[in-house]
Amino acid sequence: MLDGGYGTFALSTSEEDLWRQGDPAAWAWSSDIPHHVTVTVNRVAVVRWDRPNEPRIFERGGVERSLIKFYSYLTDDRLRSNKSVVDHLLGLFRRIRSLSHAAGIADERTTDIFVATLAGMIAHEEVLGHPERFGLAPDVLDLQASLDSVGLAAAQDEISRASGSLSLLKLHPALAVRHAGGQLFQEAHFELLRAPNSLDLFGLIGAPDVKVSSRGGTHYTPPALARSVVEQALGALGHIHTRKQLTICDPACGSGAFLHEVLRALRRSEFKGQLVIVGQDISTAAIAMAGFVLHTALRDWSPAGGVKLKLHAGDSLADLGVPKADLIVMNPPFLAFGSQTPLQREQLRAAMAGAGTARGDLSMAFIIKGLQSLKPGGVLGALFPASLLSLKAAAPWREMLLDLGEIQLLASIGDFGLFSHAMVQVACAVIRNGKSLHPEDATALVSGNDPKATGGALRWLRKLNYKTPSTPITETEWSLFPIPLSGLRRRSTWRFPSPSSDRILRALQDTQLPALSHLFDVRQGIQTGLNEALLLVEDDWQKLPLKERHFFRLATMSDSIQNGLVKKPYRLFFPHSESGPLFSDEQKVRAAVPRYFDRFLEPYRDRLMKRASIVRARRSDWWGLMRPRAWSFSPTPKIVSKFFAAEGGFAGDYEATYVPVMGHAWFPKDALSNAMEESLPITQILAAYVAFFNSTVFVRILASMLHMLQGAV
Repeated sequence: MLDGGYGTFALSTSEEDLWRQGDPAAWAWSSDIPHHVTVTVNRVAVVRWDRPNEPRIFERGGVERSLIKFYSYLTDDRLRSNKSVVDHLLGLFRRIRSLSHAAGIADERTTDIFVATLAGMIAHEEVLGHPERFGLAPDVLDLQASLDSVGLAAAQDEISRASGSLSLLKLHPALAVRHAGGQLFQEAHFELLRAPNSLDLFGLIGAPDVKVSSRGGTHYTPPALARSVVEQALGALGHIHTRKQLTICDPACGSGAFLHEVLRALRRSEFKGQLVIVGQDISTAAIAMAGFVLHTALRDWSPAGGVKLKLHAGDSLADLGVPKADLIVMNPPFLAFGSQTPLQREQLRAAMAGAGTARGDLSMAFIIKGLQSLKPGGVLGALFPASLLSLKAAAPWREMLLDLGEIQLLASIGDFGLFSHAMVQVACAVIRNGKSLHPEDATALVSGNDPKATGGALRWLRKLNYKTPSTPITETEWSLFPIPLSGLRRRSTWRFPSPSSDRILRALQDTQLPALSHLFDVRQGIQTGLNEALLLVEDDWQKLPLKERHFFRLATMSDSIQNGLVKKPYRLFFPHSESGPLFSDEQKVRAAVPRYFDRFLEPYRDRLMKRASIVRARRSDWWGLMRPRAWSFSPTPKIVSKFFAAEGGFAGDYEATYVPVMGHAWFPKDALSNAMEESLPITQILAAYVAFFNSTVFVRILASMLHMLQGAV
């Protein structure tokens, strides 16, 4: 079905009217896809899982004559429920975590018990007799037996069906693991790392209170994107169905999303040889999840030549290393220089071998190590921050990619919604080890910030069947086009506008209109270094005594600005003045804000004191902001924007009320404020620009012109 991750549906052909039963809706819900489509001799029926009793029935001939229109109907017919199977099963994870906590079991073993519970729901008797067939820990059945049996049975019974008005939907755990397992286990891993492990008032462990603003070491790999990268990499490897042996490696495998997609792609490619799968990750919990996912997938299919599964917990940049492989796929940790440990910075320098790293991202080291570990003719497929396509500090790294291999695919993915907990735009590359005498052009993919755009682009990429398009394929929000490899060498940026955008940009440059840099001084938002302690939601701020509240300023985050207005403000602790810290010592802070100090500063004391800039500058005000920014004291009217702003992501701050944290501040320069000061006040001028900035036209132009999104709008 050329699945691009948007508009996915399940399909059954049958002589029966399946839609008259509850099964199709339950199948779709369990698989975490919106629709099930039944095709009979004369009819086509569509069931959406949140409306299981309201099928839409079409005449088959009419659908066959209008397939594009029918598919548009599926993509436009959106779910009206947020009770997805992933959230449903995360509820089971939290219940098991609570039961484990009550039984005195270490928190990191929650994952083992969770996957064992899922395995038991799939094949109970087999798990009891042969737990190793599901990749379960040897002692997991004993751990599971130590939980409160009544509580565990109640949790399993509750999870067997959807909740509330959707209780007719029966959970099919095998479908959930097969099709929704990627997101489920990645979200569960995130919760294990970020959510508190203490019990609440009701004896339960809830969802994370605060989501981190960067991916850090927490992996999330969208299955649709992983599928596309894997297929392009296997296509570049070639002759899959005739190979006698194949070694696949993911040195940062997380919960196994990439490796799972490799298995599915090899099955479609009719691979029959011997398969070696190597998965490595620094997280033991992630390895436990990956083991279950891959063992479960191997129950569905394994090649005739057999499979050797090698999963290891450890650091692929340290002693564990990256083994030699025919295919290496990865979504490595995105970790900027400022967030790296001294060891990680040394690992990055070592990977670059003196070629220069400046302030590089840790993902650069993983990709270089991966390329160096490829067998002759092997292929690497990887995700990385899109900023590396244009970051000046990454220029030596880009040259190394050209030296180490031959680029087959270079993509910039604009849909930030693909990536849970991600605050950077993502790119991907497929690179083959070796050099051709007459290298073909690489394929470039550029998609916009509409989820439909990314889905459409990925589907077209699959249609090309691993071939570079001879001419550009351009749609409104995405494009595929060839790029000569020779043109990448010594090019200042690898971030490409689409062909249509390039024509528009050239026309705009010819108009000689003033650049934004002549009109606005754009400043990056305040960096707290620890939002959990220093940034409060409105309810928490309201609970503080009145005398403490005036030490806070109104602030904006990415979810604050909606439809051009600040709808959800935050409160930022701001113990600073233009001359320096407001408080000279800890006692004065405690005296000024005693309740806030006890509830938010004291519990996070160690983490606040260890923030990088606090340590480097040897600051004694450990309770202060990491970077309060000089502009934050300016009374000048300004515009505030989201970190990644699309339509509606800009708001006027005409009274200088807000300080953006996750976002940017746009201050008018003299060229703007002086030009019309006699006819219009600056607030009205800014209001006009807010309206323009929130337009679709401006956002498209801006996205095309910005070579560097990290640290920009």
